[in-house]
Amino acid sequence: MADHPPPKKSLGQHFLHDKKVLSRIVKSAELSSRDIVLEIGAGRGHLTRAMAGTGAQIIAVEIDDTLVQGPLAELANMPNVDILPADALEVDPQDLFQQSGQYKFVANLPYHIGSKILRNFICGSRPPVESIVMLQREVAQNLAPKNGKLGISGAVLGAFADCEYLFSVKPSSFRPVPKVMSGVVKLKALNCPKIQREESKTYFNFIVGGFAAPRKQIHNSLANGFGLSGQEAREILLSCGIDPMRRPGTLQIVDWVALFYTMHGRATLSKTSVPSKCDF
Repeated sequence: MADHPPPKKSLGQHFLHDKKVLSRIVKSAELSSRDIVLEIGAGRGHLTRAMAGTGAQIIAVEIDDTLVQGPLAELANMPNVDILPADALEVDPQDLFQQSGQYKFVANLPYHIGSKILRNFICGSRPPVESIVMLQREVAQNLAPKNGKLGISGAVLGAFADCEYLFSVKPSSFRPVPKVMSGVVKLKALNCPKIQREESKTYFNFIVGGFAAPRKQIHNSLANGFGLSGQEAREILLSCGIDPMRRPGTLQIVDWVALFYTMHGRATLSKTSVPSKCDF
């Protein structure tokens, strides 16, 4: 049992053990010996080992020292695996890949901070060329919704990457078994992001403000999120060719980008109020 320390609830640990799912993730990432891969949350190393078998160079980040010193210690001896003890929220790809070219991001992300980790990498200054990540299924489906409706994460990440939902994963594929389904998504970085990367934090805050009242019509949601009058909100929307009667979730990336730059030009974004514990 020394190689299998118990999971820590505080870290949201659910270890993927299903070999078929592991194989499917690796296949989706299309890895070869020419690839450099960043993995966040290596856990007990099941996905790390599967990816290392392709010959790719793996940098596996894990915050839990009991796992680093336990089941991951053996993997650290492999010539193409580097185990990095670190907090994923503090990892800067700019530091890791200063001398390297492109890299891929492949991970089974913790449910409670998965979206935040993904946003840090996809919207950051040194994004992966391609990402294959597992999240809670509801979150994953919001990134690439089949019904055309976008949530906060989809509206933010869609400005920097093309998102595709790949497949669902049953709770029984993990230990301990989670109470929710998981989903795997693929994100390909856009050659020309729709938002300048130095504006990504401002854009995120803008999207949160735009979804201040997601069940109301967009003119009401904008008014609530940015301290505007209803008339001001309607005028801004109409100037962007957006029907003020639509709901926030029906707007597409092109709509949000147009709104962002219009409101940026009018200096209205400073009025937004973002929750202090925003985990989108």
